Amino acid sequence: MSPSSVRRQSADPPDKPDQEAVWFLMRAAYGQERKAKDILEAENIEVFLPVTNKMRIIGGKRKLITESLIPNFLFVHTTERMIRKYVGSPGLSFLHHYYIPNKDENGCPIGKSGIKPLIVPDDQMESFLKWYETEDENKMFISDTESDISKGDKVKIISGKFTGFSGFVCRVKRQTRVGVTINGFGTIVTAYVPKAFLQKVTEQ
Repeated sequence: MSPSSVRRQSADPPDKPDQEAVWFLMRAAYGQERKAKDILEAENIEVFLPVTNKMRIIGGKRKLITESLIPNFLFVHTTERMIRKYVGSPGLSFLHHYYIPNKDENGCPIGKSGIKPLIVPDDQMESFLKWYETEDENKMFISDTESDISKGDKVKIISGKFTGFSGFVCRVKRQTRVGVTINGFGTIVTAYVPKAFLQKVTEQ
């Protein structure tokens, strides 16, 4: 997925009706995601901007700095009709959809542009929020461009910090973990989970 596709504004509509609220992945110009969050929340639009605390050397001193977990990105829960009012508007000229290819089962582009705004399914977003709220410095977000994760059995965590979290078994840094892929964007990965804490999920 090239960065240029993010800036294109002529795209096919999302798969869901424009009156249904969904989670859009949005991209802001460099360092402007917090400003976008403030503006949208002032309009009573739900926004999720994941952040992380990192130790940085500033002026020769170590300081704990709050940074975006996924720089330049934020998640906006609203309808297609509503988000159209803000994307590229005078006050939010720096805010755009994050686009993904829109193709049929044969790989042929759908619509005029062959792209569409990325919508994160509710179940993936619920997993992301649960993962985010669980405090553990060893959990990870891995972008699609960095990921070489191979997926294993689908499981549910039945004990420990991540109890209730469902995903696929993977090994990261030689440890057994559980991951959930956010379609078209990246993968969230728990910290180490003992195999005794995992329950295999049978596909229905």
